[in-house]
Amino acid sequence: MPKNNLPLWIFILPFIVFISCKKATPTDRAVDVTPPPVVTSNFAKGADVGWLTQMESSGRKFYNSSNTETECLQLLKSVGMNAIRLRVWVNPTGGWNGAADVVAKAVRAKNLGLKILIDFHYSDSWADPGQQTKPAAWSTLTLAGLQTSITQHTTAILTDLKNAGIKIGRAH
Repeated sequence: MPKNNLPLWIFILPFIVFISCKKATPTDRAVDVTPPPVVTSNFAKGADVGWLTQMESSGRKFYNSSNTETECLQLLKSVGMNAIRLRVWVNPTGGWNGAADVVAKAVRAKNLGLKILIDFHYSDSWADPGQQTKPAAWSTLTLAGLQTSITQHTTAILTDLKNAGIKIGRAH
């Protein structure tokens, strides 16, 4: 591009941009933000409540927006939750998130018609991709021993839940 034509482009480019734009009308700015309806039979909207019984045992209380004490699972249901996630540990300190504790929370959820999702941690405490510690009782097992222990633990938990009338992942 020759130097003497540069000033002409400085004026032409903004003019092209200006005539390419149009003033927004009220219709252009109106956006429908109404979310589509949620199909509740297939959609889980929930929370991890594995800590619930431990918090309750230490005296924690839950309140609704009117400052009325409300049972936690009922409170979650009242704000639109339809599912809970329960983590299962193998031999947790204090029994929190162990078999009996998980079944007790699952029964409470079942009685409210909530879906129940079970998350096996195969640990004695919290486990995630960054922290995956074998249960103490399994620490010296061979691979075959671990496979057997995992199978027995999983089967026992699922059997306990089934015997309590719990249907995993389904509304009650």
